[in-house]
Amino acid sequence: MQNTTQTTIPKSIAKTPYSAKSPLNTPYSDLYLSNSEIISLRKNQRHITTPHYRSDNTTLFEKKQDENTQQDHMLLEQNGYSIYLVNSFKQRIKTSTLIKRMYASRGYCTESTSSFSHNPHQFTFEACNGQQQLLGTLTLTIDSSEGLLADQLYKPEIDSFRNRGKYACEVSKLAFNPNSGSKEVFASLFHIAYIYAYFIYGVEDAFIEINPRHALFYKRMLGFHQIGEQRICQRVDAPAVLLHLDLNYMRDQIATLAGLTKCSKKSIYPYFLSQHKEDSIVNRIRQRSIRKLSNDTHPHSALAFLY
Repeated sequence: MQNTTQTTIPKSIAKTPYSAKSPLNTPYSDLYLSNSEIISLRKNQRHITTPHYRSDNTTLFEKKQDENTQQDHMLLEQNGYSIYLVNSFKQRIKTSTLIKRMYASRGYCTESTSSFSHNPHQFTFEACNGQQQLLGTLTLTIDSSEGLLADQLYKPEIDSFRNRGKYACEVSKLAFNPNSGSKEVFASLFHIAYIYAYFIYGVEDAFIEINPRHALFYKRMLGFHQIGEQRICQRVDAPAVLLHLDLNYMRDQIATLAGLTKCSKKSIYPYFLSQHKEDSIVNRIRQRSIRKLSNDTHPHSALAFLY
């Protein structure tokens, strides 16, 4: 299942809506995953292509997913919202539906929009409020032999970093519920993606393939620089440019500005997490990895975790 790299920005951050290049003719019901799509996604879901069934027709995968509570995959909880590593089939349905709905509202093609993937180096995060309503989502992909989505249009540009021994990552599928987006939630999702890339995988170069209408926001608020000319992204049938961010620069901005929400500087970094919360998340991820390795000794461990 292919993914897409076009993104949407919370209304509270970017108040000028994207004008679709043509009228949106998609019926409202089509903005959600159909039964056939859900069945197809379930069949293609990694680790459950050949599930083991119990006598009550409940798969061992589903049983293990029930046992692995959402709490185990929570990375952050503060100010009335929480951020989770998307791990369950239900979470992927929710995040895929939000992406599809938001992309369709902007006139993008949605056939390839999904947070389902066979790539073990891809991580999707979701932000939810206290009622577990989805606020937003983004996906981080660590470079591997499978490459990045942006390679389809900008492989030479990305290879110029790889050829210098640089380890890359890509941020994609950023979508927010327009009624619940906020600077803090947006910043927290980006901060957690940064933690995974920088601290867990040692990545120093991040890329994002973005609609040119949103490029200025990422340049001004996060420090991205454009390195790829405008082209047409076939996955969403919309224009795109490639932006790059040095994660060492992000490290410095977080250390300098995180928590200074009264700062007059036009930047999203004042809404990033404190050093204490960052350390807590890093420890939680590492402890979870240790538990995963421990569970790998169980004969059905592959069904217990998606990553």
